[in-house]
Amino acid sequence: MSLNYKNQIKISNFVVRKVMKNIITNTVSRLWGLMMKTTETWEKINADINIKNDGVKHYFLPLILINCIIIYIFQLIYANQRPIETGFIYVIINLISLIGAYFLTYKMCYFYFTKNKNQYSSKINIDRFISYSFSIIFVTDIIISIIPSLFFLQILNIYTAYIVWEGAKIIFKLNEEEQGKLMIYTSLSIIFTPIILSKILHLMLPAF
Repeated sequence: MSLNYKNQIKISNFVVRKVMKNIITNTVSRLWGLMMKTTETWEKINADINIKNDGVKHYFLPLILINCIIIYIFQLIYANQRPIETGFIYVIINLISLIGAYFLTYKMCYFYFTKNKNQYSSKINIDRFISYSFSIIFVTDIIISIIPSLFFLQILNIYTAYIVWEGAKIIFKLNEEEQGKLMIYTSLSIIFTPIILSKILHLMLPAF
């Protein structure tokens, strides 16, 4: 193996690690910001006008990856039997539930804007709005995966309504009446669709 080839591999590995580090740092920073400084963080997100589809690629998918890794690890610890298979099944259920909820909510918002407010029907803005609005869902899901006895913390998912409210105002510049309409069905979809999909999948897999 030539020296140049080895150097290229080292450079490639360094670049990949740096990119991954930046994505994770940015993801955690925005996740924390949306919980603690919701309005300020939405304004920063809205200011990133040059980043296309940053919601899914640089926020939603990294959080799903983190979530799935944590679920798998703690299912290995908590499962009474077949821990590897159980962990894998729970990861698949979680993955389908969250991605399914994202696409359903995205389609609902896109339909709403194309029908009522076509000037706001930018796919990039809708993607950002939906992706970042899932923040609290990820947090409670991760906490409950680590400590299942804290299942009652799912009540905190209600805070999603406030995140959606602020996002609708800042991303789409909607008035209060339009914000209210968007907040209701978007929040309900984000909070309850993952639960419904998860329940359906668990019914289809009674052994787990």
